[in-house]
Amino acid sequence: MGMADTKTKKDDAPKRDKEDIPAGKEEMFNLRSGGRRKFSVKGLPRSTKVLGITLAAAVVLVALAMLTRDAGVLAISIILATFVIAAPQFLLIYERFREVKEMEEKFPLFLRDVIETLRSGMPLHTAITTASNFDYGKLSPEVKRMANQLSWGMTLGKVLDQFAERTKGSKRIVTSVKIIQESYNSGGDVAATLEAVSDNVTMLEEAQKERSSVLSQYVLLMYAISLIFIGIVVSINNLMMPIFKIAASTASSGGIIGISNPCNSCFGATCMICGFYEGTASLVFSVDPNGISAYYISLFFYMSLIQSVCSGLVAGQINDNSVRAGIKHSMILFAITFGTFLFLVRVGLLG
Repeated sequence: MGMADTKTKKDDAPKRDKEDIPAGKEEMFNLRSGGRRKFSVKGLPRSTKVLGITLAAAVVLVALAMLTRDAGVLAISIILATFVIAAPQFLLIYERFREVKEMEEKFPLFLRDVIETLRSGMPLHTAITTASNFDYGKLSPEVKRMANQLSWGMTLGKVLDQFAERTKGSKRIVTSVKIIQESYNSGGDVAATLEAVSDNVTMLEEAQKERSSVLSQYVLLMYAISLIFIGIVVSINNLMMPIFKIAASTASSGGIIGISNPCNSCFGATCMICGFYEGTASLVFSVDPNGISAYYISLFFYMSLIQSVCSGLVAGQINDNSVRAGIKHSMILFAITFGTFLFLVRVGLLG
């Protein structure tokens, strides 16, 4: 009878999920419950999961290309594999950048709500808990996490330290949190400090927007430079290549020295590069890989792609003061350059 009652009480006892346990008490929960930490894919960061999937896809792509025993196909597959791995990581970096920017925009609203609660006579930890009921976009999960930690009994200093660690991508928020901590620990007027911090953060945000609007013309300049570079490539192809061909035919008949296909006499690692160029010309642009135009189309194509990506990163640095913000510009210019080269080759302006 007693054993049955004990078993019933154990079964009826509420079970605490590990997600309800504070980070600092998780180890104690594991020891008391007799559980052991197990490796779980669900616990991995999102970027790690994406990296694992893209790495597996890249390995399969390169392995299939190796079965063809074609240097051009292998070179193209290596480039595609690199793009498959790098592009999602760049997109995740840019997504994180946008999240941080939204947090910085909503942070003054959060501070103002905390100030209103403090002026009503409530302490700082209660003010943070009350503010967690409002919507601050991407900042809301962090505010709710602070409120949960405070309800678990964690000290306010530790909660703010962990909040600053999670938002370390924003120097503006980290600096503001440190100022708030110093004011709270020194026993100063926390409401006045929060109001000053909120005003300063708002002022910096407005200054950043004004700076972006003023420098937006230079972002357009980066796009123009990429298009001008493609125009120069077309001019070289249509003006200089016929001259080179005439010089080459004259040289073959005993005249002046002309230009020829560098891949006709390749050796060592240069043959790999030539195979890469020939594969690009054949598979991407449907150009005869044995002709001299295949070499120069591929050369100009990759030069334009590199220039476009770099111009996009510079545009992000100019407009948002961050290279990560330029990832979107690089992606757009990459697509424009790729599409433009395909169009120019199809209509016969290149090649």
